[in-house]
Amino acid sequence: KIACLEEVAYRMGYINRDQLRELAQPLKKNDYGQYILRLADEKA
Repeated sequence: KIACLEEVAYRMGYINRDQLRELAQPLKKNDYGQYILRLADEKA
């Protein structure tokens, strides 16, 4: 897997769960966007 910048930013605390979901919205029709949405839906 290649780096997912949104995931890195989320896991490092630079963005919160809501911001992660917002970033995923324009990409939700492809696998990358679906991955980000699943990440946002994981329990903390």
